[in-house]
Amino acid sequence: MGRPVKKDVNGVEVFGTYASAAGIRVSAYMSGSLRTDVYIDSQVGARQYVCHDASDNVTAKCKLVQGTPSADGEMKMLGYTNPGADISVAIKKLNKRTAIDFNSNRYTWHLENDSSEDYIVLTLADAAD
Repeated sequence: MGRPVKKDVNGVEVFGTYASAAGIRVSAYMSGSLRTDVYIDSQVGARQYVCHDASDNVTAKCKLVQGTPSADGEMKMLGYTNPGADISVAIKKLNKRTAIDFNSNRYTWHLENDSSEDYIVLTLADAAD
């Protein structure tokens, strides 16, 4: 896996807590239901994360998928190529400096905050190998 992602290229913390509104939010299927306000606690693999839903105090190891999570242990992480227009891309793999989508497009990324949550902003870099 290499080194786990902890901060973006600008030094912003990637993983936060529900109370802080910092960190990446994802949707994940955990304990038999789809949860849409989930935070990532830590990274455990190139495409796997420990996710936490504070509203029900549920934690699970989840793997990135392209579509809507529909089985326990699946999660979807979105990045935005044009945040104002809400144009999103499902992320397959997140490294410190690059994100790769399910079409093998490579992006540089950083976090921005709209005062309620952090979100991933993507800039197309080049085609992935």
